[in-house]
Amino acid sequence: MTTYVGTRAPRVDSVGKVTGGAVYGVDVAMPGMLHGAVLRSPYPHARIVSIDTSAALAAPGVEIVVTGRDFPLLFGAAIQDQPFLSIDRVRYVGEPVVAVAAATEAQAQEALDLIRVDYEELPAVVDMRAALDPDAPLVHPDLHTYKRGPSEIVPHTNINTLYTYERGDVDAGFAAADLVVEGEYSAHAVSHVALEVHAAIAQYDSGSGGYTLWVSTDRPFLLRNELAAGLGVDSSRVRLIVAQVGGSFGAKGVPVAEAIAVALARHSGGRPVKVEFTREEDLVASQLRVPAIMKLKTGVNRDGLMVARSAEVLWDSGAYTAYTVGVAIRGSQTIIGPYRIPDLKILSRQVYTNKSITGSYRGYGTTQVTWACETQMDEIAVELGLDPVQIRLQNGYEEGDAYLNGQIMRSVGLRETIERSAVEIGWGSVEREPAPNLRRGKGIATMIKPTMTPSSSNVVINLEQDGRATVICAAPEIGSGQDTVLAQIAADAIGVPLSDVSVPATDTLLTPYNGPVASSRTTYHMGNAILEAGGEIREQVLSLAGEVLEVEPETLEMSDGVIYDLNGELQITLKDLLAKFYGEYYSITAGARFSSANSPLLKADPGEEWMSSIFWMLCTQAAEIEVDTDTGVIRVLHVAAAADVGKAINPMTVEQQIEGGVVMGLSNGILESFSYDNGRIENGSLADYKVATIMDIPPITPIIVESVHEEAPFGAKGVGEPAAAATPPAIANALYDAIGVRIRDLPITPEKVLQAMGELAAD
Repeated sequence: MTTYVGTRAPRVDSVGKVTGGAVYGVDVAMPGMLHGAVLRSPYPHARIVSIDTSAALAAPGVEIVVTGRDFPLLFGAAIQDQPFLSIDRVRYVGEPVVAVAAATEAQAQEALDLIRVDYEELPAVVDMRAALDPDAPLVHPDLHTYKRGPSEIVPHTNINTLYTYERGDVDAGFAAADLVVEGEYSAHAVSHVALEVHAAIAQYDSGSGGYTLWVSTDRPFLLRNELAAGLGVDSSRVRLIVAQVGGSFGAKGVPVAEAIAVALARHSGGRPVKVEFTREEDLVASQLRVPAIMKLKTGVNRDGLMVARSAEVLWDSGAYTAYTVGVAIRGSQTIIGPYRIPDLKILSRQVYTNKSITGSYRGYGTTQVTWACETQMDEIAVELGLDPVQIRLQNGYEEGDAYLNGQIMRSVGLRETIERSAVEIGWGSVEREPAPNLRRGKGIATMIKPTMTPSSSNVVINLEQDGRATVICAAPEIGSGQDTVLAQIAADAIGVPLSDVSVPATDTLLTPYNGPVASSRTTYHMGNAILEAGGEIREQVLSLAGEVLEVEPETLEMSDGVIYDLNGELQITLKDLLAKFYGEYYSITAGARFSSANSPLLKADPGEEWMSSIFWMLCTQAAEIEVDTDTGVIRVLHVAAAADVGKAINPMTVEQQIEGGVVMGLSNGILESFSYDNGRIENGSLADYKVATIMDIPPITPIIVESVHEEAPFGAKGVGEPAAAATPPAIANALYDAIGVRIRDLPITPEKVLQAMGELAAD
């Protein structure tokens, strides 16, 4: 029985956020704290000849000046290739070179102007295609010497990740196809633009050799481990205390402000040091979405059935790899889309360039490859004269289909997402010309994404003497509502009121291990752990109640803090029950660990189990747009977004996630874009880097599709990532429907629309 799961429960963190009481990373302050600032590279590639910091050290309020040579260490999630501060060369405009800590932030900033750095400029490579040239300047000549994980590199080149995959005979598939469609598509770098900028406080304890950091992060244990590996200390020597997180979208999982704060704290004599980025630093000197160029070739039968696909994907990691290795591998797999294709071939390469670092972004590569896959899907439909909805239904995954690696897919609600989004948008009917210069069209796009598999979550739940339950776990609230969802699961698992459940902040010293609040994995993994621990507490409570009521515990139930027998004749409140055991049972505690590693659902072809996903995220979006043929400006009129979530623990939160994803996808699809000059970002402020505002957001209809997952808590899967991926291709396909022009390179700007219209007219 559930009381709270499936309800639109108000968010448990709402009061603090509405009143301003919530404490974010940028709000944290410590006694005796110093403020850090960073001098950044003006060059995309240069050797550091000399650094003169004497004037800065003598400046008012300045306590510390640190260079990379004072702290010559490297960190990196997959490849340890990134210095905390530049050691002997800089590799992108904006790279940290010298860090200063002073009594005030203003004093630290002023001291930067007093530092003199002598550079010797080196040839730079700022184009990912050029980075593949055998004669291209090497961003990392020593790549082959770096510590790294199992990813494949190509030594003495700029290729830091190489991934290939083949199934069937793709050449034979193309030869047998009635139609082969080829195209090249590109997705650009965009910023995460979280409301809260990067900020961190670090403190070093010379006695223990340990570091304590107050941070905003969605990956506390992974960030802790990455910092510890870079610092050369045991992971237990790095403690992360996580404040409220003002948005992440993948940006706050690697050392950014943390790396600079740690370098300063190591030399501060025990004083805490705070580093808070400006908005401009946050835009250009943290992380961006990984740009990609995708060549796609697809063979189909005349009836629209897909028979073969080959894909070549080139990714740009920028100067360092961060979390992009996984993007290049797992992201490239989803360029196949949510479709059954017997013959496949994938080549994915990622290269270094002398540009800003790229990394995780909502969707982890699927936002890029969905653009290529779904744009070409419409091109195929047009070539064959088929309806875009029907060709997706014909080829889309169904329950029990096999994934690329032979895994049998379960909880597959793709068909329903396609059908319901199409119906909601009024597919098949459109007012083509509401005015002489205005044309309307409708488009559709769908997508698939795996979750991080396998991964694990641990939780400890304390039921206190007053009947309140505390869920102790490392799942920071990043704005997506997971505190509320986890509290709802705990309330029903234990049988207590939702108002009596709290989920305190994460502290890696005190909270048990959890994987990242990323990959939309939290509800599934942490939810299962909470379900088990909560059930154990319920059993202990009912055992006590059996003693008091003098009945067998199996005849009792508990809901909303009231214990009763199955006939409804006996009952006692939880608080009254616990009061009877004061002293003997001050609190009841249970812990649980959940891992998806041994699930039979992951069974796949031998050697390819690593490609399996414990659940699959599927969504479809249909968009109606209006384009001004005089200006090329697109106005999105309506987006219907259907997501297969397994089971909505909190339908309101699910709808918010869907709507937020649509807004993000719309923004980076038609508005956001960086302008570069030899690797330097020219529009690095929100005055010039345009993101969607309330004036740009159309009516959005979120549609919840529930295909209950057999191993999930109450059947729930993840929902946070997919919606951002389908929006741009849905808009682009609607643009073709409206005026017959095809845009293959993001973003979809008025200039590109007008140029394409001119080329169409010339033909």
